[in-house]
Amino acid sequence: MSDERLVLYAVEDGVATITLNRPDKLNALSRPLYAELEAALHAADAADAVRVIVLTGAGRAFSAGADLSAGGLGRGPKARWESYEGNNARQFLLWAIKKPVLAAVHGWCLGRGSELALWCDVVIASEDARIGQPEIRDGSIVATIIPWVIGMQRAKLFMWLGQPLPAREAERIGLVAKVVPEGEALAETVRLARMIAHLPPVAAQAVKRLVNGVYEQQGIREAQASGALLAAVVAGLTPAERGSEELDRIREEQGLKAYLQARDAPFRD
Repeated sequence: MSDERLVLYAVEDGVATITLNRPDKLNALSRPLYAELEAALHAADAADAVRVIVLTGAGRAFSAGADLSAGGLGRGPKARWESYEGNNARQFLLWAIKKPVLAAVHGWCLGRGSELALWCDVVIASEDARIGQPEIRDGSIVATIIPWVIGMQRAKLFMWLGQPLPAREAERIGLVAKVVPEGEALAETVRLARMIAHLPPVAAQAVKRLVNGVYEQQGIREAQASGALLAAVVAGLTPAERGSEELDRIREEQGLKAYLQARDAPFRD
């Protein structure tokens, strides 16, 4: 595929590597990028030559999250709810793909970007990776996989602070499976993917179905559905109701960069 595409796709030795390709925007997740990503995932799942899928990002980051420069979805809860249900469907696409999906994470992995990585079956991170969900700081939340990965108390603290965790801390609490030196996440992920690709496909797929089935029985789908509705209600509140009036004023008067600086300043070490 041409470098002008928002998602790159390549297959070698039974491994399909899917690369988010907006490096100048830290792979911010726009609607066109999502459309290309979904097409690539469907193609990889359908291809007989593919046994394992690797998801990664070009440039300095895996993904800095949703494309905030693209504008909002409107203040109405209905529009938000529909969008968040779409996010859930996209996350469950990764869940439902019968083949193993491994994420190679480096640099920033934030918000929707963190969800994209964590809904993969295994996450390999390099030392420079930073994983977090800072949107709580302006009163936003997402229906997230976090409580299913790291437990109740850590999930609440992680989501309350919105503090991006260094890779080693993310590994310690179970957000990622393995940390490797900076610059080696993709190579290590592909190495593991090629090993998994040598398994009989039915066995590899059965493991994914078996483990995911445990979480299905515990209600992960229902929890995500209710989480999307709750997130939509919160997002549909007025700035005064959310307590974000000052941040909204800064964004309107001074722009996105000033807004992000004001939002994150109280949480810096």
